[in-house]
Amino acid sequence: MSQQPNILLFLTDDHGAWANGCYGNREVQTPTLDRLAREGTLFTHAYTPTPVCSPARACLLTGRTASQVGIHDWLQEAEPDIGERDWLADEVTLFQRLQAAGYTTGLCGKWHLGQSHRTPRGVDYYFGLPGWQGRHNGTYTYVLNGQKVTLTGNKSQFITDHALAFLDQVPADRPFFLNVGYIATHSPYSQQEHHPAVTELYQDATFADIPPYHPHPWAKNENGPGDPPAEQAVRDRYIGYYAAVTEIDHNVQRILEKLEALGRLEETIVIYTSDHGCAIGHHGFWGKGNSTRPLNMYDISLQVPLLWRGPGIQAGQRLDRAVDHYDTFRTILDMTSVPLDDGRAYPGTSYAPMLRGETIPWDDTRFGEYGDLRMIRTPEWKLVYRYPNGPHDLFDLVNDPGETCNLADRADMQPILADLKARLDAFYAVYSDPAKSGLRVKELHRHNAAAEAWRDGLREARGLQVYP
Repeated sequence: MSQQPNILLFLTDDHGAWANGCYGNREVQTPTLDRLAREGTLFTHAYTPTPVCSPARACLLTGRTASQVGIHDWLQEAEPDIGERDWLADEVTLFQRLQAAGYTTGLCGKWHLGQSHRTPRGVDYYFGLPGWQGRHNGTYTYVLNGQKVTLTGNKSQFITDHALAFLDQVPADRPFFLNVGYIATHSPYSQQEHHPAVTELYQDATFADIPPYHPHPWAKNENGPGDPPAEQAVRDRYIGYYAAVTEIDHNVQRILEKLEALGRLEETIVIYTSDHGCAIGHHGFWGKGNSTRPLNMYDISLQVPLLWRGPGIQAGQRLDRAVDHYDTFRTILDMTSVPLDDGRAYPGTSYAPMLRGETIPWDDTRFGEYGDLRMIRTPEWKLVYRYPNGPHDLFDLVNDPGETCNLADRADMQPILADLKARLDAFYAVYSDPAKSGLRVKELHRHNAAAEAWRDGLREARGLQVYP
């Protein structure tokens, strides 16, 4: 048995907190994730700093903001100058830090931070998805420790198979860090993407936990059902999304069972979270922060599941403090006794004492960004400020938790808006590199435009509606 705890980090793709039984969903079947919540700690207000995959993942794995790292949108790695670039050349990831501390490290599944065809620095075992991640089933060419491997079947199954292979190779006397990155809850959402045994579970579901779907006129949907939508097209995507969640749950169970068989589960800290949230018709759109114009910071795009189970973690605990990926980065280092002393600015705070059941001072204010959009969220208010000229959003989260009434233009709200804006600017004055700031995103990178053009072409080829 190793002295330091093992870390098993599930970082899934587009899995909203709302789509879990342990978060109150009455129909989606997540027995394994519910077990993690029952035997560990669940955060009811966990958020991503950026509601799109590549920058969100960078925030968690480096502990730094998008405006420090310089990744401001999803990276379309099919574009050579994007896919071949080392986007984290100036950063140190969790893999590197834990490997240097004696951990055997593995990454099985999604990386999406550039050079996905190569083994990332600090990773001992890599089974990854080079280029575009594609559909959930079919023939796909993966990369295994630098070698191409073509397989036909289900991606979640193959990702899990290699996670199990990694666990079989880890020396019993060494701690491990394993990051498992499922893509199953990412679009395409159609039930045809998943095994009939899973989709059959939801053929008679009411989907009462999803608000009635009314298309937003300015939505730029991701794999939406078209406009106007046929009822069956909407239902097909509901079934597909719920089936994807259950598919992931089944595979998480496989990994927990392997750890139990190896006698290592009780020395392993298991963390389950997602890069960002996901709307399945919520607010009238499908997807996340990049599924509307202008880009959005709705809670449905930001809120992620966050479950911790393992040694020293309070069982059956539900915490309502607001935390984010920056904090999770700091907490993993805290729980593994790995120092963070490189002199750079890190916005997160460790919540490790909370996991042990302790009460500590905590600021529930969260910050986020998406290119030249920035956000501050307090328990009472959310300001989404689109630099330089708007439009801006101001939501009263106490009286309007559904974020349906924008108060940004009301005269009596201007003092509140000004105060929040000052706090927002003060945060990014500390946690932003002027050369990599999202406020310069248009002149810095073209990966946003390349990603948009590529996605629009793909959606048009599939006959999906493209909004202006």
